[in-house]
Amino acid sequence: MPKTHRWEDLLPEEFYEEFERKPIAYWACGAMEEHGLHNALGTDPYTGYEIGLRAVRISGGILFPVVPFAPAYFPGLSRDELWAKTRELFPPSLWTSRELCLRVYTELMESMADLGFKVCMAIGGHAPAEGLLRELEKKLGGRIGNMKFWGGGTLRAMRDLVAEEAKKDPLIGSHGMMWETSLVMAVRKDWVEVERAARIKSSPLPSQLRPGSDEAIAHIAKANPELGNRLINAAAERIAKLAEEMLRT
Repeated sequence: MPKTHRWEDLLPEEFYEEFERKPIAYWACGAMEEHGLHNALGTDPYTGYEIGLRAVRISGGILFPVVPFAPAYFPGLSRDELWAKTRELFPPSLWTSRELCLRVYTELMESMADLGFKVCMAIGGHAPAEGLLRELEKKLGGRIGNMKFWGGGTLRAMRDLVAEEAKKDPLIGSHGMMWETSLVMAVRKDWVEVERAARIKSSPLPSQLRPGSDEAIAHIAKANPELGNRLINAAAERIAKLAEEMLRT
């Protein structure tokens, strides 16, 4: 086994040794996006990256660095729509256009296919980014050259798991709420300060969480890394298993 699966850590010989053993590439994307006063801005890309990191340790392969670009809204704002500023963009979130993201995502995977990877697992930690990846998978039939690829993310990999948790705890919420804050705690506990969530509605800063009920916002205080780790581990196991199946078939 290699000392690391992170692309940037590998020496050239180490890269090719692991590449020959398991020609599987993982990469994650997401925007720097506001997730309430209590979560760091790197929530989306690094949640996806953590899933990839845990998955690659199971299946083998190589994990590309985070791609911190994603569009706002579904199906993703175009460049003209983004700069028209007719939709709330919740600064300090930072967005890039749908067309740029489609080009970056596609060319990145084309380059991986050109290197000779047989399987690519593209993980969107941000919902519109995941939507673009799934769109690409459908459009291209899950294949670029001789490389198979899967486009998904946190929603595709754990939607049923979150739904089960919501049956037990209806207040876990959605964007930036209790369950997603638990994911961030599992990635980096120092990126979360749950007590700050109580100031979301009174803060002068814009927040996508402000329309949430007082009860749901108060429930953010129940976020915990145990829930986050359980969800991330399950998603990683599913994606790693799928990657190995794609490599065999």
